[in-house]
Amino acid sequence: MSNLFSARNYASGARAPSSDLIQVTEVLCQAFLGSHPLLDALRHTAQLIGADFASISRVDMRCESGRAKVLSFGAPCQLSNITHNVDVSFAKVICGNNLPSAKLGSVWFGCLDDFEDNEALTDIFQSNRLTQSVIILLDRKNENADFLELHFGHQLPYGFDDHLSLFGVVLSDCWNKRALGQVLEAKLSKMRGKVAQRRLKDVLSLENPCQLSRAEFRVCSLLARGLNNKALLFELSISISTLRTHLRNIYAKTGVSTQPELIHYLLSPAISSQPTSSDRAYVA
Repeated sequence: MSNLFSARNYASGARAPSSDLIQVTEVLCQAFLGSHPLLDALRHTAQLIGADFASISRVDMRCESGRAKVLSFGAPCQLSNITHNVDVSFAKVICGNNLPSAKLGSVWFGCLDDFEDNEALTDIFQSNRLTQSVIILLDRKNENADFLELHFGHQLPYGFDDHLSLFGVVLSDCWNKRALGQVLEAKLSKMRGKVAQRRLKDVLSLENPCQLSRAEFRVCSLLARGLNNKALLFELSISISTLRTHLRNIYAKTGVSTQPELIHYLLSPAISSQPTSSDRAYVA
């Protein structure tokens, strides 16, 4: 893969692609073609280029809100060592009306100002202390668009964006030759890992295994007692936007995606970390 870039002729004064960007392209293309786990490739990508989040998203172009299926890796927070995944797509908002005609491999940049009309994305951007997003269009067919999304909590280094268009074309080409089922398998693997990890202890136990804040712990406690959102607002004397923020943080820490799933999780007994006899029967 490196030979592909070294063979290119660059404009006078242009900087050659960094070795990190070349390595990112190699890792992602190997994952797209099925020779490397996709989630590991996203993790490696984020670590190599200093991204806080790296995601593959499939956006429904027919949906006004840009509904998407997302496979995301989030770097652990430096303060709490907890990973807060951004399991939403910013692509539809960043590309806007240009999405139907955008070229495959094209690169788009977004910042907080681009999300001012979308309260949910603004809140996610601010709560994760992000400063810039990079969106690469990998494919577009059957009313769906596939993207590589990179989100940063710092300004991009000088020269980083100069060569992304070249990498975007290569990544798009590899994505269109990808091994089918890669994203589904990665999502299932990630889900199995989350379920196994989070159910070892009761989320409301004294150990506080999910490291909920005091406010988040109270929200979970009240939900477990059967209170609805209206009762929560009254009991905690908070606004609906504050409650939504608490819930989003709780979802990220517990690995659930919706409030009904959270309630089911809170009311389900914690499982034992010891394998049962039926589990042992399937151990190879």
